[in-house]
Amino acid sequence: MSTPGAIEPERVAKPAAGRRLPSLLYLDRYRNEGTRDYSPHAAYSEAREEYRPDTGEAVFHLPVYELPRGEMQVHAANPPPELEAAYLPEDAVLFCIHPQVLSQCPDDPYVQRTHRLSTARSQVHASRQHLRVSPTSSTRTLLVAQEVGPTHFCPHSLKVHFPFRISRYGRRMRDEVVEQAIAVSEELERWLEVERRREIERLPGIEESGKPGFAFLREVIGITHRNLSPDSARGENWGYLVRDMVPFPVVDEARDLVPGFALYGRDLFDPQLSPLILELADPGDAAGWTLENVLLPIVRHWVRCFQDLGFVLEPHGQNVLLEIDQNGRATRIVHRDLSVAIDMRRRRDLGLPDGGLNGYNRMESGAFNSIAYDRFMGGHFFDSLLGPLLQRDPASSLEDFRHPVREEFDRIFPDHERYLPRTVHYFSEARDRFGKPMYQDTGLAPHWRP
Repeated sequence: MSTPGAIEPERVAKPAAGRRLPSLLYLDRYRNEGTRDYSPHAAYSEAREEYRPDTGEAVFHLPVYELPRGEMQVHAANPPPELEAAYLPEDAVLFCIHPQVLSQCPDDPYVQRTHRLSTARSQVHASRQHLRVSPTSSTRTLLVAQEVGPTHFCPHSLKVHFPFRISRYGRRMRDEVVEQAIAVSEELERWLEVERRREIERLPGIEESGKPGFAFLREVIGITHRNLSPDSARGENWGYLVRDMVPFPVVDEARDLVPGFALYGRDLFDPQLSPLILELADPGDAAGWTLENVLLPIVRHWVRCFQDLGFVLEPHGQNVLLEIDQNGRATRIVHRDLSVAIDMRRRRDLGLPDGGLNGYNRMESGAFNSIAYDRFMGGHFFDSLLGPLLQRDPASSLEDFRHPVREEFDRIFPDHERYLPRTVHYFSEARDRFGKPMYQDTGLAPHWRP
């Protein structure tokens, strides 16, 4: 694997002079201070210091193994040719393992299998190499900071297996999780292509004139091990995802991306900087700008994806990116992380086939719909985002934003009571047999929907 023309990652420093917005990598890692206060678990991490986005090095080396493709499982959804050539070369695959997994889990059967398969190929191939990567806000999603093949650089990141606890649970990349993310990405891509061809029939929030449209970061390649224990309750075989960092649908002009949490989070190196939401919002009507460019588009996207596909987006501050053009105009909301829940009731109502989907994250009740909408989006993101605006204008209140959002939700989703509970649901401290938190009814009335 050649690495010509290595791309230098952004260093731990302030943005370059004259640049209106810091890079996505800078914002992802260092404009996140004070944002992990929404639950007692939010700031917890078992990642070692050197691999954390806020305290770690600018880059570290990610071990990569070349393994025989016939021994692995490959999932793909229209990857860019340069990424396909790099990660699926000829009859092989490149397999990435986080260095903390190698050091702390040497007896993991899939770590051992990786070594065996790599050793078997070493007679004719280099058995181990590295990629230079930089951790992003999720810790286990790593921005690749170099070229990975003979063609031009294609911006991408790798979402790797990280079985150590971050927030509430370990971040495993089991095969069914990887496969499902690829299937969801492919279905979203097809759906958006159809939407784009229906220009006259477009509905609010997709690409309505003058309002931010819908875009997402595609999951294009997934590589996992075969299951060594097919009789187990679920497959624990794991791997990783390759994420295309060029928002889809692709546009020609250069645009900046701002993570949702970076709109209100403090800068690690300069805590006195004003929150970005105060800089980006129209000074003459900051509330109206925020409603029309952030809150209402995200709500419309959540509803449309649910209505058309049964997908439950998780639009909290880490998964939502605000796209800004060179004139400072908000152009699109870009969604990332496609390990979404799938409401099978809605898909049955739509008559959608599920042949491309597996059994992961299938839902038969509205409990998680409430968690995603009421808590992830409304409580964790919207309430926090509006803090700087409310502080600057004490005469305003959260209800000034919640009321129009509730009205819009009711207008575009008239049968919402069929799919969402009347009260807010959230995680409990109880765990299921796989260690994931269970759900509970809080009994509270929702703020951001009727």
